Amino acid sequence: MMHKKSLPLMALRDMVVFPGVIAPIFVGRPKSLQALSHTTISEEDNSKYILVTLQKKFDQENPSTHELYNTAILAKIIQIVKLPNNTAKILIEAVARVKLSNIKGDEAFEANYEIIPDEEIFDVNNMRSLVDNAVQLFSKYAINDKKVNAEIIETINKAISNSTNFIDIINILASHLITSLEAKQHLLEETSPFKRITTVISTLTSNIVNSETEQALQQRVRKQIEKTQRDYYLHEQMKAIQKELDEDKSELADIEKKIKSLKLSKEAKEKAEAELKKLRTMNQMSAESGVTRNYLETLLSLPWGKYDNSKIDINQAEKILNRDHFGLEKVKERIIEYLAVLQRSSKIRGPILCLIGPPGVGKTSLVKSIAEGMGRKYTKLALGGVRDEAEIRGHRKTYLGSMPGKILGQLKKVKTSNPVMLLDEIDKMSSDFRGDPASALLEVLDPEQNSHFVDHYLEVEYDLSNVIFIATANSHDLPRALSDRMEKIYISGYVEETKLQIARNYLVPKQFKMHKIKKDEITISEMALLDLIRYYTKESGVRALEREIGALTRKALKQILADKSVKHIAIDSNHLEEFLGAKKYNFGLAEKEDQIGSTTGLAYTEVGGELLTIEALAFPGKGEIKTTGKLGDVMKESAMAAYSCFRSRATNFGLKYDNYKDFDIHIHVPAGAIPKDGPSAGCALFTTIVSLMTKIPVHRTVAMTGEITLRGNVLPIGGLKEKLLAASRGGIKTVLIPEENVKDLQDIPPNIKESLEIISVSNIDQVLKHALVGTPINK
Repeated sequence: MMHKKSLPLMALRDMVVFPGVIAPIFVGRPKSLQALSHTTISEEDNSKYILVTLQKKFDQENPSTHELYNTAILAKIIQIVKLPNNTAKILIEAVARVKLSNIKGDEAFEANYEIIPDEEIFDVNNMRSLVDNAVQLFSKYAINDKKVNAEIIETINKAISNSTNFIDIINILASHLITSLEAKQHLLEETSPFKRITTVISTLTSNIVNSETEQALQQRVRKQIEKTQRDYYLHEQMKAIQKELDEDKSELADIEKKIKSLKLSKEAKEKAEAELKKLRTMNQMSAESGVTRNYLETLLSLPWGKYDNSKIDINQAEKILNRDHFGLEKVKERIIEYLAVLQRSSKIRGPILCLIGPPGVGKTSLVKSIAEGMGRKYTKLALGGVRDEAEIRGHRKTYLGSMPGKILGQLKKVKTSNPVMLLDEIDKMSSDFRGDPASALLEVLDPEQNSHFVDHYLEVEYDLSNVIFIATANSHDLPRALSDRMEKIYISGYVEETKLQIARNYLVPKQFKMHKIKKDEITISEMALLDLIRYYTKESGVRALEREIGALTRKALKQILADKSVKHIAIDSNHLEEFLGAKKYNFGLAEKEDQIGSTTGLAYTEVGGELLTIEALAFPGKGEIKTTGKLGDVMKESAMAAYSCFRSRATNFGLKYDNYKDFDIHIHVPAGAIPKDGPSAGCALFTTIVSLMTKIPVHRTVAMTGEITLRGNVLPIGGLKEKLLAASRGGIKTVLIPEENVKDLQDIPPNIKESLEIISVSNIDQVLKHALVGTPINK
C-alpha cells in the first residue's frame, strides 16, 4: 500500500464505497475527470490510487470542499475505459477507510489523508454469531425481494466460509443494503465492528418486514378481484384469440392463392411455398412469424410477369420531346436513335444512357418525356447521398426492420416490371464501412447480369432486363467500372437566346396557368425577360428564371386584386427593380477605351460564358511575377508559361534584358472573391504582359480565348459556344479563337456568328497582330 499522504480526490453523487469492495464508477464531471488525470503510478506496487468520498447534496453539480464528507475511501484503480462525449468508466478496489484533511479544489479536488483503523474484535464467537445471522437475513431478503442477484449471495457465502475476516464481510453486506446514502455514510464512519453489524442486522430486518408487508398487500388486492370479472376477461380474451385464429387461416389461404395465381419464377414459387409451409407451423404471436409474413407479403407484391404494353413510335416520341424541350437538338437526336433501336429490338443490350449536365437544364424532364414517348411508367430513384450498399441490394431479412433495396422498392411502387427508371444524381453516391453502392449498381446496369439480379432480402432472382435505366449526373467524375457501362450524353447550359425562348414559350404560360392569370391580365415584354435572365439569374438551367417569373406574376396579380381599377399590367424592364428589387448580377461589358496592360479574355463557367478582364502592372523588383484574383493552380501555371514565353521573345518586341529584369509584374483578374481556374486564358495573359511592357494598348472590342505553349502555339479550348455568346452580349466585336476550334463553329447559332468577327489563330504572333493597337514585332 502506498504511504503518500496527498492524493487526487473524486466526489461521488450516489454511492458509498466500503473497504474491500470492487465497484465500477462512471466519471463525467470536469473536476472528476481532472482528478482522474492527476493520478500517478505508485512506485511500491505499480498501481494508481485515488480518494473517493460522498458529496452531501446529490443535486450539487460542482460541490465545494465544505460539501464533502471527511470520511472517505483510499481506492486502487484497476481499470480505466474512456467513453464517448469526454466521459470515462473506472473500476476501483476500496483499500482502506481514511480521514481527509486540507481539501483543495480549484481544477480538481486534492486532499491529505490518514488511514482510520477498525477497533479490535475481542469477542470473536459473539461476532461470528452476529455475522452468521446477518448473512442469513441478507439471503432471505435477496431471495424474497429479488433485488440482489445470486452471484452476490454466492460471493458473500464464500467469503464467510473461507475467511475469519468479519470486517470484510460486514463491509460487503453494508455495501448492498437498501437504505439511504446518509445511513451508509454513517456506517462507513462507525469504527466499532459490533455497532456496524448491529446496524446491518437492524436494517435487513426492517427491509424484510417491508417486503413481506408489500407482498401481502398485493396478494390481498388480487384476491379482491371478483370471480365474474375474471370470467368476463377470460371470455373476451378467448373470443379475441378465436377471431385471430380464424383470420390467420383466411390470411394464409389468401397467400396460398396468390402464390398459385402469380407468374412467379420457379425459384420464387418454391421459396414462397417453403416460407408458407414454415409459417403454418409457427406460433402466430411469435416474432419470427411476423418476419416470415412480411417477407411473403413483399415477395408477392412485386410485379412478377407484369409488363406495360409498350409501343414505341419514334415520330410521336420526337413530337413529345420537342413539345417539352426547346433546343437540345443533339441530345434529342441521340435519344431518338436510342428509341429507334428499342423499337426494332424487344430487348436492348447496349449501354445505359447517362445525361450529364449542370442543374436545371432538363435532365429529369427529358427522362419523363422518354417514358411518355415509350408508353411506359416513369419512376425515379434518388441516389444523392446514398452510402449503404443495402440501399441497392436490400437488407438480409434476419435483421430487424429489414426490407428490399430501392430498385425492387420502385418496381413494387409502379406495379410493372418494365418501367423507365431514372437513377438521379448517380455521381452523388459515396461509400463507407457499410459498402459501396456504386459497385452494387454494376450488376443492375449490366445487361448481361441484370436478368439474374438477386436482392439480399428476397434471396431469389428477379429479372431487371426489361427495365429501361437512365442515369443523370452533374459531373462526369464517375467510378470507372460504372462509367464503362453507360453512354454519356453531355447537356451544356442554355445560352441566353435559348433561355429567352424557353421563358417566353414555356415558363411564362406555365406560371400564368399556375397563378390563374386570366387572358390579357398580365404581359411581360421580351426585353424584361432578357433583363431578368441577365441581371436576376446566373445559372446554366432555368430553375431560378422560373422562380423569378413566378415572383413577377405574384407581384402583378397582387396589384390587380388590390386596385379594382387596374385591369391590365404590362411588365417591362422598368418594373423589374420595383417588383424584384435591385439587380442581383451583372454580366461583363467591353472596356470603354483601349488600355495598356488590360485584356479581355473569355471564361466558361457552369452557369455559362463570361467576359474576363485581365490586368497587369509593372514596378521595380527582381523580375518576378505575382498573381491575384483567387486563381487556381492551372491558371497560375498559365501565367508563368505566358511570362516565360514573353521573356524568350522579348528581343522580338524591341526589349532588352535590362528592360524587365529589374521589374516585377503583378497580374490581377477581378473579381477577387470569385475562384477562377483553367488553361484557356493563356492568350489573354500573354497579350496583357506584352501590352504592359511595350506600352501598346489592347483593342477594347477584341476578346480572346486559347491556351498557349512555351513555344507560342495556341491550343484548343472548351465551351466555345458559351464564350461567344458572352462576347456578343458584352459588346465585343472581334473574338480570337484557336484554329483547332474552327470545327466547333458549326454548333454556334447563326445570329451569334453574324454579330461577331471570329478570327482563328494558331500562334501568339497572330494573336498580337489582331489584339494590339500597334504591332510590337521587330524582326
